[in-house]
Amino acid sequence: MTHSPAPASEAPGSGWRRFARAHWSGDPVVVADAPGTGLTAAEAHALLVAAAARPGRTRLTTSNAVLPAPGPLLPGPDDPDTAAYVRRMAAAPELAGDGWLLTATDPLAHDFGLWARVRDVLDGLWRHVGRPALPVTAELAVGDRHHAPDRPGVRADTAGLTWVLDGSLTVRVRPEHTGTEFVLHARAGDLVHWPAGSHHLDQRSGPCTTLRLSVPARRASALPYVSEVLGALMRDDAGPWPERRPLPSPVPAAPDGRIAVPAALRDCAELLRGTLAGRAPERALLLRWAALRSAAGLHPPPPPRPGIAFSPAHRLRRVAEIVRVADGADGPVWAANGHAWPVPASCDRLLTALRGSGTTVAELARAAGLRPASPKLTGPLDALYRARAVDVEPHPGAGRP
Repeated sequence: MTHSPAPASEAPGSGWRRFARAHWSGDPVVVADAPGTGLTAAEAHALLVAAAARPGRTRLTTSNAVLPAPGPLLPGPDDPDTAAYVRRMAAAPELAGDGWLLTATDPLAHDFGLWARVRDVLDGLWRHVGRPALPVTAELAVGDRHHAPDRPGVRADTAGLTWVLDGSLTVRVRPEHTGTEFVLHARAGDLVHWPAGSHHLDQRSGPCTTLRLSVPARRASALPYVSEVLGALMRDDAGPWPERRPLPSPVPAAPDGRIAVPAALRDCAELLRGTLAGRAPERALLLRWAALRSAAGLHPPPPPRPGIAFSPAHRLRRVAEIVRVADGADGPVWAANGHAWPVPASCDRLLTALRGSGTTVAELARAAGLRPASPKLTGPLDALYRARAVDVEPHPGAGRP
């Protein structure tokens, strides 16, 4: 059965509230006038050009193949905008007139301004549907005359949010446990949403640019994430792994035919039990959660900016939310713009002092009972500055960094 619903129109000014009530985790839908990403066509093109310059960040596909070495077919500085790039691709002899799709993974990770813009849009949605505990990933794609092949695959554990930035897009969505295929037609400015557990196929009849966010929505989605944290802790706990000889072949067996678990596997299981017995896993997960909370889940965040040498006269202004998470005896965790770090409990006085419109380092030192040059002061301030949670205001004694 195929269903082609008409786009749902948001009431003016209703923002995410009506979307959350009427559409979130419901049937696949196209929402007209939903809150946009704020990305312009020029900004989207610049993100694609930047991603193409980084190895492994883009994937170029035709109707039936992934091009392993697209090289000159990727967008570059000589392509002034997306329209020019599409025209160049239409004339590319390598494609022979075939349709194509260029996809960039993590396109926002190196542009803080655009990343923060999309993060703020997401934050508005989470206020109505709850915050995801796992990373929300982004893909930026541009293509022309490309139809995704209909191949059987694992249904995603993520809900989809796809903004059409330019052109038009048709998406065939098959939610699990239903016999219905939804055929969704979206144009520039529309948002396409489908629930977790859906299989989807994109179809572009002409040039089209989209930004897609994948939102983990199932308990099983946490397994790889937690496994990564535990694996890192186990490697730290184990130190250098001893070299082990391969097992003999055939593997020795007891007289009754039983085969023992190899020592390497038993040792790893014991290491896992030991790691889980301590507080390190909870602490590591707390740090990651605080970072995600400050990023509205959008991952990865842009890297920290370079630090500066603070003087007592530097005036700091808080420009972003600083998330504080308490953790008992281990001390609190601060997070901002996708980065988290532990701090002494005494630093909480800094958060109170930073609530004003602008505070000098000397004033912060007095509030914390520290010297202006104390590492206990400059360390947390440096972390806040590098995470872009505070800015330095110009003053006569020191120029702005």
